[in-house]
Amino acid sequence: MIDFVGRRRAYAVFSLLMIVPSLIGLALWQFEAGLDFAGGLETEVRFLGETDVSDVEEAVAGITDAEETPAGTELSVSEAEDGAIAVEGTLAETSLDDAFALADQVGQAVGASLPASVSLAVDVEETQIRTEFWFPGEVSQDDVRSALETIGLGGARIQATADSAFRMRVEQPADGDLERLRQRINEALRGEIGPIVVLQSSAVSGTLSVEIARDAGIALAVAAVAILIYISLAFRRLPNPVLYGSAAIVALLHDVTIVAGAFAIGGQVAGLEVNAMFVTALLAIIGYSVNDTIVVFDRIRENLLLDPREDFRRVVNAAITQSLGRSLNTSITVVLALLALLLIGGVTIRPFVVVLFIGTVAGTYSSIAVASQIVYLWQDGTLPRLLRMGGERRVVRRVERSA
Repeated sequence: MIDFVGRRRAYAVFSLLMIVPSLIGLALWQFEAGLDFAGGLETEVRFLGETDVSDVEEAVAGITDAEETPAGTELSVSEAEDGAIAVEGTLAETSLDDAFALADQVGQAVGASLPASVSLAVDVEETQIRTEFWFPGEVSQDDVRSALETIGLGGARIQATADSAFRMRVEQPADGDLERLRQRINEALRGEIGPIVVLQSSAVSGTLSVEIARDAGIALAVAAVAILIYISLAFRRLPNPVLYGSAAIVALLHDVTIVAGAFAIGGQVAGLEVNAMFVTALLAIIGYSVNDTIVVFDRIRENLLLDPREDFRRVVNAAITQSLGRSLNTSITVVLALLALLLIGGVTIRPFVVVLFIGTVAGTYSSIAVASQIVYLWQDGTLPRLLRMGGERRVVRRVERSA
């Protein structure tokens, strides 16, 4: 049996090494507030190149006359949604193989003549095909910033999201007219750079952002109180059941502090923002951490009920050892899935995944090194002695002042 309790001082030191930098980061930088909490306008646009329908028609003009093209094949070119250009082909005879061959010919012809093309979708049936292309413009982040500076928004946050696509975020204007602000941005980008397609746009007023922040705080507080009540009731057969609920809350504070500190530091280093997704992930981590802690506590309860006279140190060590394999297997599986999302997932979900990743690791650690150790230290009498000593010192100071 591993003596986890005997390593409690090492756990305390390691926790302090994580918590102290987190608290310093929160004190110095706080959070980089996202759109949900800061308010303002966020829009994502794609810049299009100079290619138009006539250019694509010229690129595919020779396909219908080629020897390998089935007789009677017809092609047409038209504008599609979001700035794309669609090439549609109709075959005179039903043949799925000929349809796929025609789709390949179209793709090769457009790619050879217009190398900047990006194929969006290919739809192939037995008698017809449809292929969509879009042609990105050569635009840099500096170009976007220069265009925004012409309307006094040079301080906007700009992030490249894909080929010739950028996400911009600006603060709410003094007059509060976010719709007018959106129009000014689009006009400036079109006038200074070229044609654009708005991929998405969202606006949050300052009043709404305050309400979101308040509701997020209430949600976290309600979750903590509910957890305390639930665990206290679940372990009511043991002496001092509130102790188990309190230990779980301390472990939660430990995990939340580490995650919050990481985001405060990450906001300065990597531009990590706190938004509604951050709060959602934090609530998920609270549930995950409590679940891991309850598994250990449940083993403590079962071991105590089997032999109430057993040394409590052995009970805690046995409970952690018995649940260690389950906790590690679950955590490693979750961490591997989150790593995959972190590496191949989009920019939008990255903060959400980062919170889950840090919180999963911290939650697994705290269920062993924080919550269980608090229960042991209280039952051992160490924490009550420390609290009494603190109370005695305060009484002595009051007496000295009175004298």
